[in-house]
Amino acid sequence: MAKVRPSARKDGGAARARPNSSSAFELRPATHDDLRAIVGLYNWAVNQTFATIDSEPLDTEEAAEWWEAHGKRSKLLVATDETGLIGWARLFPWNQRGFDIVEDLVYVDPVHQGRGIGRALLAKLIEEARGLGYRTIVATVATDNRAGLALHAKAGFEVVGTIRDAAHKFDRWMDITLVQRALEK
Repeated sequence: MAKVRPSARKDGGAARARPNSSSAFELRPATHDDLRAIVGLYNWAVNQTFATIDSEPLDTEEAAEWWEAHGKRSKLLVATDETGLIGWARLFPWNQRGFDIVEDLVYVDPVHQGRGIGRALLAKLIEEARGLGYRTIVATVATDNRAGLALHAKAGFEVVGTIRDAAHKFDRWMDITLVQRALEK
């Protein structure tokens, strides 16, 4: 079992137990058995955060279609530790018209953020994208998702544009920031 340390909250609320940042985790390709946990983490982000602009959680049928949509030029990775799935990342063609551009998604369980999981998942996606022959990797990040923007900036992505009022969520309009990174060595 992982060592835990309390995580003090700035708002004065109760602290929650958090795994020790030195706890090991493993990255591996996702299997169909991971789908339920992947969708659970994604749906939590849909309902509770600005990490995605989606405002409706995936149901079981949509999740099955989403799983089947992964093709040869796509990757789905998971991060796991002794507690189970703690993060996941997806690499998929940005546009189906033959461009050599791929998009990434990275989600980390909030209890496990700050352990380098997102950084490791994104680094692995970049490596996979190169191996698949892509020239550019992009991400569309909700502008309010400062952690997502910082993660991509630290990995060498640059902001290339903003789509204003792209989605309505939590009773307000949200912008999306487009970031990209060249994959040529």
